[in-house]
Amino acid sequence: MNKKTIRIIGICFAVLLATITLLAGAVLMFVIERPTRISDFKQTKFGKWNRIDLGNSVTSADGSEYYILTKKGKSTNKENNWIIYFSGGGMNWDEDSTANPISLTTMFKGGGLTYFSNIPFYKLNTMKGILEEENDKNPFGNWNYLYIPYTTGDFHIGNNVVEYESKGKTYKSFHNGRNNVLAALKWFQGNAGTPDKIFVCGESAGGFGAAFWTPYIAESEPEARIYDYTDSSYIQTEKWENIIDSYWNAEVEGNFHFKPEADIIKAAFQYNADKYPNITYLQSNTLYDNLLLNFQKRLNDDEITDSEYRDIWSGQMLASAADLSKEFSNYHYFITDYGVDEKTGTTPHTLSVSNDFYEAEEEGISLSEWLYRAVEFEDYRNVGSRFMR
Repeated sequence: MNKKTIRIIGICFAVLLATITLLAGAVLMFVIERPTRISDFKQTKFGKWNRIDLGNSVTSADGSEYYILTKKGKSTNKENNWIIYFSGGGMNWDEDSTANPISLTTMFKGGGLTYFSNIPFYKLNTMKGILEEENDKNPFGNWNYLYIPYTTGDFHIGNNVVEYESKGKTYKSFHNGRNNVLAALKWFQGNAGTPDKIFVCGESAGGFGAAFWTPYIAESEPEARIYDYTDSSYIQTEKWENIIDSYWNAEVEGNFHFKPEADIIKAAFQYNADKYPNITYLQSNTLYDNLLLNFQKRLNDDEITDSEYRDIWSGQMLASAADLSKEFSNYHYFITDYGVDEKTGTTPHTLSVSNDFYEAEEEGISLSEWLYRAVEFEDYRNVGSRFMR
């Protein structure tokens, strides 16, 4: 085969690839779910996600527009029940991680151990599990929803602008999580009426955010019964104080009243459960979370084999949950080895926003049923005690 033929084949392949990409994009334009844009929540359709713009105080990390999503429940007897959901999506903690946000390209290449710097156009299509109103299996499908997207890499608490270099140019990244949340909760206070129950939830980075912000929500809504649920939110590192207070400028002690210790989720729960004993705290983790243990390993610069580090991370997570359950009667855990990978020995990251929400079981009860029993009937239990050492 001569060079000319090879060149022609290469050109044809490139054209074919471009055509496939364009066709895929065209198809996506029709199948990607998009929210309505009605400013008055009372006028929104039942069970339909609606976009709310919040004004000039909000922004995503890359400076793009930021907004919240809301949904009105269908059931009239649940009209005063709300889920406030803090989205997850990684974190950035230094110039290198800030300069490399997650994108479709990085995910296809198997990367993406950083953060989302904007709201993906396909966001609604990823909102499954506890966020699915249309799934009859979802016991919370008839509740009202306030969904707080996560685009700032700062656990929803940052208040800083950092600069970073990329390909010879200087860019700014906005750690605007705190202002975004405050604007979202201001909308909530003006539109939610008088809630009977508020279920503050979050997965991964959003689980940290949910734990941090639940007391603020409780104080703003003194008549409501409050529940806090964090899904797959455990990373232990001595770097938290520097990351949170220096890089993110979150002022944790001043704003949230606890110290950013190495086990930061435990520190948050300890302060909250003691200060607000009327709030119920619920936490779920899989036994060998494949993403969290890699995040922790990277943060700590640990040169240990994956199999060894898996056991280290798991032991720390279990000890944290065991300590909290012994110390506070208003804290309860759900731990499972559901979905363990035979090759890596790891388990899935986050269960609440996929079909795992219904399928993940431990001690004969699914995660969705465990949460439903707690929130609807005050039937509290610790699940997965067999893993405790």
